[in-house]
Amino acid sequence: MRKPSKKLAQRIYRRFKFFWILSTILVLTLALLLNWHLSFRRAHRDIQNIASRLSNNVDGLMEDLFQDVYSLPIYGSKIPDCKTSLFPYLQYITVNNTKISGLVISDKDHKVVCSTLPKNETLISPNIKARSINGPFKIALFEQPMYLVQQKMGKYYIGIIIFSSVLESAIRPTETITDSVTLFNELTNKNIILIERNNTKNGWSFSKDLDFQTLDSEHYTFATDPIQSIDDVEVVVYEDPNVRMVYLWYSQIILTVFLLLVSYVAYLVAKNILSKRFSLNNALKIALKNHEFYPVYQPLYDVETKHFSGVEVLLRWEDQRGKTIMPDTFIVEAETSGLIVPITLEIMEISFQDCQRLFKTMPNFHLGFNLCAAHFFDPHFFNKLYQLMEQYQIAVQEVILEITERDLIDKNDMVFNQRMQELRDKGFSLAVDDYGTGHASISYLQHFPFNYLKIDKLFVQAIGTKAITESLNEAIIQMAKSLNLIIIAEGVETEEQVNYLAQNGVRYLQGWYFSKALSIEHLNDLLKGNKNDSLH
Repeated sequence: MRKPSKKLAQRIYRRFKFFWILSTILVLTLALLLNWHLSFRRAHRDIQNIASRLSNNVDGLMEDLFQDVYSLPIYGSKIPDCKTSLFPYLQYITVNNTKISGLVISDKDHKVVCSTLPKNETLISPNIKARSINGPFKIALFEQPMYLVQQKMGKYYIGIIIFSSVLESAIRPTETITDSVTLFNELTNKNIILIERNNTKNGWSFSKDLDFQTLDSEHYTFATDPIQSIDDVEVVVYEDPNVRMVYLWYSQIILTVFLLLVSYVAYLVAKNILSKRFSLNNALKIALKNHEFYPVYQPLYDVETKHFSGVEVLLRWEDQRGKTIMPDTFIVEAETSGLIVPITLEIMEISFQDCQRLFKTMPNFHLGFNLCAAHFFDPHFFNKLYQLMEQYQIAVQEVILEITERDLIDKNDMVFNQRMQELRDKGFSLAVDDYGTGHASISYLQHFPFNYLKIDKLFVQAIGTKAITESLNEAIIQMAKSLNLIIIAEGVETEEQVNYLAQNGVRYLQGWYFSKALSIEHLNDLLKGNKNDSLH
């Protein structure tokens, strides 16, 4: 992670709660605004669907009203006598169709030819359109207002008289979001019928005030849908703004509670992740400042000389409570943050100090250090390493730099390639560590200037188990020999493993069979022949 990015991340972490609250408010505001906008769109879509359904109801009503009317014998040049020929037909239709209260037939001069109702000349509409609807009218025989649906048939006009309740039932919606519904005449710009929601059992009432609402109202959301069976007439559905606001605020509250809960849970998860990250990062910095990191030494056994020829330097952390922390807990954060570089330099310096006597008494003794990609891309690490070696008079032949297979960089990376070649040119030994657990292929081993290969304990411990990984050991060993790589086997714990590896020409072994990782004091005792099994 680059320094500006790290500083920014730390700044955000310190004010994480503030940024999270700010982000939550921003997201919540945008979500509520979007929900508000979508709620209005949904409301208009819903009442548009209602208007379409109600207009279909009216069209269906018209078809029901005229279904039997079409059979009337009025298509000739002269209409039959009303009393003897037409009236029985008209009476039959009104009796068998409960929606029809009366029928009236008029000629082209709008004079009544035949009717089921007396004194109904006022009901005849002068409208000459193919079909029209007019009303409301008051007829002495009925308490309800009446409507006349009139249609031209041949040379005559057939008028169907219906109660307002029949028309009302066709345009009465069941949805609570509607406030009122009208049949609107576009030519006269007036309402034909208007029903309004009320608190009665029926829920709707006929309104006598037909001018109560018009299509230019600014206070209502409405939708229209034309009546297909009657020209210039449409259903208009008005939304109840109070119901809409109740639904809107209800959805806003639900959305707010939901987003706040999601935000809170996400905050806890993110806080936990960041706390682990940055609390560990700070703890590593404090530990580095307090010199809490120290090395332990894993001896390396030489099968040919039957003596220990070196050690792998392993990292340990003893915190202020005296608890030893293993690298698995913090190594990823140390590498990611770049703190592994100063930690490694501190461990190297301690190791150089600890092993001064061993270098003098054991000419072929060496130290192995684990490196990762962060070391190679740090501009100062290797210069500081060279300075430490010069300060403590450590020869390059006494140091093996181990690079874990998973840390091998792209073969085409110039920085990595140049640094690796520089190290080999200076005389350092380079080992590929944990081979077989990462992505490195033979081409990697051929490309990079390694002279050691360390077989991972995963393969070593499979020896004698007849597992698939056991069969890979011989292949890895033969491959390493073909590339002239010196082999080191890690994780050796049994005599069977020792014998197998020795028989297959593996010279250097390390593992608990020979010794666990030791402090410098116990290492000195071991090399003097005083074996100590203390675990560090």
